[in-house]
Amino acid sequence: MIFILIFCGILLGLNLIPELIRKEYPKIEKIIARIVLFATIIFLILILLSLVGIRLKGLYTDTIISLAFLISSFTYFATKKNTRNKIISIVILFPLILVGFYFQFFSQNLGTYKVNDELNIKISQEGFLACGEIIQLTKSRLLVFEKELIYDTNQCLRGINRIETIKFNKRRAEFLIYHNGEMDSENPYHYEIENTNLW
Repeated sequence: MIFILIFCGILLGLNLIPELIRKEYPKIEKIIARIVLFATIIFLILILLSLVGIRLKGLYTDTIISLAFLISSFTYFATKKNTRNKIISIVILFPLILVGFYFQFFSQNLGTYKVNDELNIKISQEGFLACGEIIQLTKSRLLVFEKELIYDTNQCLRGINRIETIKFNKRRAEFLIYHNGEMDSENPYHYEIENTNLW
């Protein structure tokens, strides 16, 4: 609740800047509006793809795209004169900005470990209430994308620093997960995935 109030205060402060300056820069406003539109479209595509378990490859790709969207949105609020169109833009962009903050602070990719040429295990952390780090098995798609095959939050492992593949065939995969030992005494942790038409 406090976070939302602080965020609303920052948003209100940014929108007061054009009124205090009292100068108009139509060319700059037009360029920034186009940048915001472009950044919003890319960010919306990122959100829609992530809802179906598809993400762009790269450890920091989501963070960089959401940061570009946030910076362009805040620049737009701080430079565009307050009009009816701007108020409509704020209403539309507000939920997307909250999602952008989620990507920045609560959804962090911690590492990627190669299983074979197509499959990877990704380790991520989402929020403060998670028992441990999230284990995802992903498969490469169309060179720049990866499809999420497994999203496992049940292992309660923290500080994962290495994953070794000890067995991989058409029926199952077995891994040794090395972690800091805080939540589980078994280190390395023996992790198995049964292949139910996943790969």
